[in-house]
Amino acid sequence: MRPPLCPTLFLTLALVALTGCQESPSSAPRYRAAIRRTAYGIPHISAPDLGSAGFGQGHAFAQDHACTLADQIIKVRGERARFFGAGAGDANVSSDFAYHSLDLLERGRAGLEAQPADSRQFLQGFTDGYNHFLESPGATRLPCAGKPWLRPIAAEELLAYIINITLTASGYQLTNAIAAAQPPAQGVQSVPPPLPPREASLASNGWALGAERSANGHGMVLANPHFPWEGELRLWESHLTVPGKLDVYGVSLLGVPGVLIGFNKDVAWTHTFSSGSRFTAYLLKLVPGNPTRYLYEGQERQMTARTFTVQVMQPDGSLKDVSRTLYSTHHGPLLALPGLGWTNSIAVSYRDANLDNTAFLTQFLGMGRATSLQQFQEVFANVQGIPWVNTMATDRDGNVWYADASSTPNLSAEALSKWQQAASTPGTPQAALRALGFVLLDGSSAVDEWGEEPGARSPGLVPFAKMPQRSRRDFVFNSNDSYWLANPAEPLEGFSPLHGFERVPQTPRTRMNLVALTEVREGGASGPDGRFTLEELQDTVFSNRSVMAELLRAQVVQRCQANPTGSARSRAVDLTQACAVLAAWDGRYDAGSVGAPLWRELMGVYGAPALQNAGTLFATAFSPSQPKETPNTLVPAPASGADPLLNNLAEAVLRLGDANIAVDAPLGQTQFSPRGGTRTPLHGGLAVDGTMNVVSYRILKSTLDESTPRGPILDSQTGLTPDGYVVNYGTSFLMAMRYTDSGVEARALLTYGESEDPTSSHFNDQLQLFSQKQWRPILFSPQELAGTPTETTTVSGD
Repeated sequence: MRPPLCPTLFLTLALVALTGCQESPSSAPRYRAAIRRTAYGIPHISAPDLGSAGFGQGHAFAQDHACTLADQIIKVRGERARFFGAGAGDANVSSDFAYHSLDLLERGRAGLEAQPADSRQFLQGFTDGYNHFLESPGATRLPCAGKPWLRPIAAEELLAYIINITLTASGYQLTNAIAAAQPPAQGVQSVPPPLPPREASLASNGWALGAERSANGHGMVLANPHFPWEGELRLWESHLTVPGKLDVYGVSLLGVPGVLIGFNKDVAWTHTFSSGSRFTAYLLKLVPGNPTRYLYEGQERQMTARTFTVQVMQPDGSLKDVSRTLYSTHHGPLLALPGLGWTNSIAVSYRDANLDNTAFLTQFLGMGRATSLQQFQEVFANVQGIPWVNTMATDRDGNVWYADASSTPNLSAEALSKWQQAASTPGTPQAALRALGFVLLDGSSAVDEWGEEPGARSPGLVPFAKMPQRSRRDFVFNSNDSYWLANPAEPLEGFSPLHGFERVPQTPRTRMNLVALTEVREGGASGPDGRFTLEELQDTVFSNRSVMAELLRAQVVQRCQANPTGSARSRAVDLTQACAVLAAWDGRYDAGSVGAPLWRELMGVYGAPALQNAGTLFATAFSPSQPKETPNTLVPAPASGADPLLNNLAEAVLRLGDANIAVDAPLGQTQFSPRGGTRTPLHGGLAVDGTMNVVSYRILKSTLDESTPRGPILDSQTGLTPDGYVVNYGTSFLMAMRYTDSGVEARALLTYGESEDPTSSHFNDQLQLFSQKQWRPILFSPQELAGTPTETTTVSGD
């Protein structure tokens, strides 16, 4: 029998003690919260205090994603091999050794003690709510129910996992390299393994519009993170309410308490992945005859050696102890990198800007509680817990703000000059690793140490006051190029290249964002008045316009129609149909667009580097004074001989033929998600297409669930396979919101749905919305919630 509810407005939304409505503090549970699920399974958690809000959120999260978090806790504990065996190529053993070396559990224990009281209560509440669900009957229906690794977790373990999230642009990418770093045996070089099959970065588009660019004069935000559709880097949507203390809506990464992208009644924000450096590598000069000693400022130093033992499950279910000694310097762990293995004369170490970042939770809790943009900015200045993202924010008054407040190594001008010179010299290790996104410094010189300055979160980091940031009243944006053009009318310049690069060619996607933001014309993104309505903001991201097509399609068609023949693979190719298809194409990547696959393959033949400066494709080079307009103009045909453009188009036709795709096939016929066992046709583009709305394929996860399969790659630039274009990554959470005179109006979409359980109705329900370009309303105000059907679960615990 359901216990009676207290006759107060709040407690009609919150669970009371199991024995009924009791006023005595001694009989009240430690936590009490209500979880109201609205359409598509979105949980709205109401609670009387932060600990209870965390409890409710942890419980709701566990309903949807307990298995992923349980797997991640096993990972950061260094126990993958114990439960899952050695793994292919000893992958689980390598993971275990790397996480033992990074000491995340100990960092989680120390960090928990150092958390402010509110953050600690919130974190502990989330942990207890997650564990509470595991003890409930609902846990028996989890996909991983009954597995020995599905077990209660501790708050320090959850904090260790959160620290691991902060390492997404650093240590997370380097676990194989850490585990494989071994001194050479008997004079033989230690051969490094390849880096793991992960991308160096994520992607996203983020806009904050101010009073001068919004139709109603209030602030607006467009959030369009491009994140994986599988693994631990998925997003999960929720709404948290603590009367008088917190009322925030948005998404967080799986297992992370709070809201990372979202809004409250006063401030809204979104993020994109920063292009800056979150770590530096160090090239060590070793002492001759002793590869575990290195030189520093002319003196010998001994590496620190630590031996770890992990348990590895054998085929018969027994456990076998496996030990390995790993090494570190005063910079940090040793790495085994492609082309830079550990020899008798050199080794590589690295230092991580986020390894001690235990301020992450406090950062985002503070952002969610901010009651003004100024207070929001003060959280950045005082906490400095942002790990690897740009931030675009607005308020109801129409002020906007951009900052790349990511944790960044603070190098002196001398150190930067040394590195830039070496990295620009072909054949140097610095140049080779720069192509992989590494900043390789001289590990023997004190000049290359990180500099300490007052005001930084941790010694050696850039203090917030010296990070790129800009306040405006029109707009700020980012699409994963650097901070430089957060607003092109007022470029940000003069910052360390470890924050990113200035006055360099921009990606096609950045240029498409710039076009949409700055054009003021009939038919433009914001129309002839230059002020966005909410509908125009939504339409912009789903317009699927291609900046590459807008720049070049007409010129390509003209050349093709004048001479519709090309040559590829030593044979002539009739281009008559291809020319007609491109001539009729509207330059968009909609599911019904005929011509989009052909154009994509043409751009793929040229390759991504050709799309950003003059060369084989563009005749007019990039100009820093015209970053949106340049490069442009198709390279003219040669005076005599074969036309490379037509030959490339011929190759594009043949590549489509390799995949049994007709030249006039609509995009949705060949671009799809197989999620849930159903082939769902999708709109959207890739990097080579220059669209805002990205759908593509990437393996960027460290969970043990299987990746979406795809066939052999026929084109590495486009991901073309014999099955077409398989999607498991890209536009994930979409949010378009605006402040109004009376509150908030917002719409959203979580592409892959709220649940990881394939049997859940919320596993795949929003993918159909995405396929059909449909948004759903965000329910935020009490009035909106009161007017919609909900399923309410009341939870409490000690």
